[in-house]
Amino acid sequence: MTDTVIPFNPHGRLVAKARNYLSALDQLILDGDLAISLLIKAVDVSDPDLKLKIVLMLGTVADSKVIWPLYRVMTDTAQSEALRHAAAVQLSMVAGSVQADQTDALADSLMADLGHADPVVRANAALALGWECNQRAVPALIDLMCDQDVEVQQAAVSALSNIRDERLFASLADRLMRGSKEQQRCILYHLCCFSSKQQEVVRICTSYLSHKDADLRYDALIVLDAVSGAEKPLTLYLQCLKDSDTRIREQALVFLAVADESCLRSLTPRIRPMLQDPSPNIRQAAIRLLHHICDGLAAV
Repeated sequence: MTDTVIPFNPHGRLVAKARNYLSALDQLILDGDLAISLLIKAVDVSDPDLKLKIVLMLGTVADSKVIWPLYRVMTDTAQSEALRHAAAVQLSMVAGSVQADQTDALADSLMADLGHADPVVRANAALALGWECNQRAVPALIDLMCDQDVEVQQAAVSALSNIRDERLFASLADRLMRGSKEQQRCILYHLCCFSSKQQEVVRICTSYLSHKDADLRYDALIVLDAVSGAEKPLTLYLQCLKDSDTRIREQALVFLAVADESCLRSLTPRIRPMLQDPSPNIRQAAIRLLHHICDGLAAV
């Protein structure tokens, strides 16, 4: 008989239990607080892949006990930027689902982080502050749209949009006229969040279809289709068929293809010239669209 002692590995058992919970959500729900406490403990001893999965899971828990564990991951410089970013997003989700008085201390810490020298810290703090109705953060986030770092600017735009206050639309629209190209692109996509401002968003996107920058014209076309609902602006899509940018012409054909056939039949003469487009992708898209309209090879 040997005197070999099998070492006890508490971390291994903890990680194994965490993996079991992530693959058996019904058991996690049944165990409630016990499961959440175990997942919080497992974060520190898990490999990067499992850490990310745990962080994403904690973000679905409407419980204030996960706030500070997520904050610690977000601010831990030893972690990957991807993990810290994920923790910031999940932290915002949790903060928006608990009682307002349970987020006061968190808001204090995040607001302080907005002044940090490291732009990654500032950007993550901004993202984390973007929970619904977090009016306290609005002035600081508006100021942050002028940050020297592009990613911090974009995080501020995202957070302001997620706060879901229709009054913030004017601030974003104003910044749209003055921001850098990267910030303008970010704001254009986030305008979709303001459902009550549909007509104004359509007006802004329509004006951007004539912008000198092709990337901004393309973004405007994408957002325009997203906010137009059932009433698609076919005339504007036809206008885009004359754009100098290949991406825009092709995307306009794609958007036209999902419109009702009866609306498109009268537009066939304006689509046929695309069969002579220099781009083979556009010629193929035009053929598919004409087949869609006329139901057969007779379209070509």
